[in-house]
Amino acid sequence: MAKTKKTRKSVRQPVRDQPGEMREIEVAELATARDAGDVGLLLDVRTGLEFGGGHVPGAKNIPLSRLDVEIRGLSKAAEVYLICKSGSRSSTAARIMADAGFRVVNVRGGTVAWTSAGHAVDPPSSSVSLWMPLLASLTLGLAPFAPEPHLVGKLRWVAGGAAGMTAMDWGDLAMHGAPFLWLAWALVVWLRAKSKDIF
Repeated sequence: MAKTKKTRKSVRQPVRDQPGEMREIEVAELATARDAGDVGLLLDVRTGLEFGGGHVPGAKNIPLSRLDVEIRGLSKAAEVYLICKSGSRSSTAARIMADAGFRVVNVRGGTVAWTSAGHAVDPPSSSVSLWMPLLASLTLGLAPFAPEPHLVGKLRWVAGGAAGMTAMDWGDLAMHGAPFLWLAWALVVWLRAKSKDIF
C-alpha cells in the first residue's frame, strides 16, 4: 500500500515594521530647520497642561502616555521632530517611534533649552495656565474655610516666631501654600508671554 506524503502547511509570519532612524539635534538646529521650513511635524510629548503653559510654535501635542496609540495615524514619509521639557521624555518617544519604523529627530534640552536660548513660544492658554492654579488656591489653599484657613493660622504662627511648630505644621503650611506659589509662577509666565505679543 502506497504511503501518502504529508505536506507541511507553511505558517505565514507577521510583517514587522523595519526599524527607523533616530538622530539628535540642539535647539539652535531646530530653529534653523523651522526657519527653512524643513520641519514637517514637531511633536511635543509633554502633558497637555505643560503644553498649554507654552510650547514651540507649530508643535502638536501628543503626551508620551498616549504616543503608542496616536502614532498609528501618523505618516512615516517625513522625519518627525520630538521635544519635551528637557529631552528625557522625547528621547524615550524617539526610541518608541524609531522601533515603529519612523525617522525621528530628538531635540536635546527640550523646551527649557529653547526658551533659555531666547526663542519664542506660543502664548500659554490663560484657561490652562491661570484657572487651574487659581482653582487650587481657592480650594486647597484656603481649606478649611471655617473657622479660618489653615494657611492663615500657620502664617500668623510663623510671623510670631514659629515657636512650637512641628514637622507636621510645616508640612501643612507647605501643602496649603503651594497652590499660591503655583499661581504666582503661572501669572509671571502668562504675563511674559503676553508682553512678547505686545512688544
